[in-house]
Amino acid sequence: MAEVEQPNLWLGLFGVSVALLGWGSFTLPMKAKDVAAANLDSMVFNMYMGIGVALSSLPILLFLPWNFTWWSTAGAALFAPGCLFCVLTVEWIGIAKGQAIWAGCVALQSFLCGFFYFGENPSNLPLTLVGGLILLSGIGLLSFVEVSPPGDEGESAPLKQRAADAEGGGNGGYNQLDHPKTEKKVQPMKGLFGCVMIGLLCGSCMVPFRLAPEKPFQDGIDSAIYAVGFGISLMVINMVVLAIRALVSDMPELHINTCALPGIVSGALWNAGNIGNIFACLPPLGLSVGYPLTQCCLLVAGMWGITVFNEIRGAKAIGTFFTGAAVVLVGAILLGLYGQAAPTEVVH
Repeated sequence: MAEVEQPNLWLGLFGVSVALLGWGSFTLPMKAKDVAAANLDSMVFNMYMGIGVALSSLPILLFLPWNFTWWSTAGAALFAPGCLFCVLTVEWIGIAKGQAIWAGCVALQSFLCGFFYFGENPSNLPLTLVGGLILLSGIGLLSFVEVSPPGDEGESAPLKQRAADAEGGGNGGYNQLDHPKTEKKVQPMKGLFGCVMIGLLCGSCMVPFRLAPEKPFQDGIDSAIYAVGFGISLMVINMVVLAIRALVSDMPELHINTCALPGIVSGALWNAGNIGNIFACLPPLGLSVGYPLTQCCLLVAGMWGITVFNEIRGAKAIGTFFTGAAVVLVGAILLGLYGQAAPTEVVH
């Protein structure tokens, strides 16, 4: 029996590694200079991300036959608003702090889904609970990290004006930005709210994957076909939501020339992590272990935020961040070691 499970274990660990890199880097394009200069509407960036997710999923069809389940649409419906909160949270509190906190929230929510909904009983319940408490403590510590105001990251008003001129609008679109410095504030309470919503939504979006038919959507390598239906559904959902907004309210500027590519790249990076995550959530790791382990991507995102965007400055703030991140990781590791689904759950 152990010999049968071993290939799946290695596939799951490979999936975790891919998820760490993809999810740890997908927020980078959100802070690209062109996106910041255009003051791009979050829903527009979310739509571009959906296109990137869909396009990057299509090459899977070169290797696997087309299969679709409405459960992938259900997963996309959960992720679409969660992804919008990701974009907003990066604006509110940055990449490093934002992703570190929401990674912990997602890990905890996904474990709870696996434990309560799928009956993925941990091998050691007391230590699993300790891991959950440690993870929450790390989130609490991270909430005290001071983030430098976005306006200090090198973005300037002349850059915004040049972006407006380049798009042929002169002052167009930027007339209303009379107070650019007051717009770009760190908003910790909104950021924490965003992280909680990301945890609830994105931490649950793999539940439909587990509810999908076992073949082919939970069948080793073949399970990657789930990502195609998910990506197409996400693109359609985001486009429909933006179209409804245009009908009932206003249509935001699309800034296609300067902002479409960063959004598509962000979606493609996220989707690489998502495909890795699909493999990570297969037995024997399971939803309660595989998904929390992928949230260690917070270290990758933290390094980007600190070294590239200078979001967290000073020894005290950086030390607090890495201490909190380490505490979150310890909690996630405990969930991984002692929250692993019992072997009887693997035999199905």
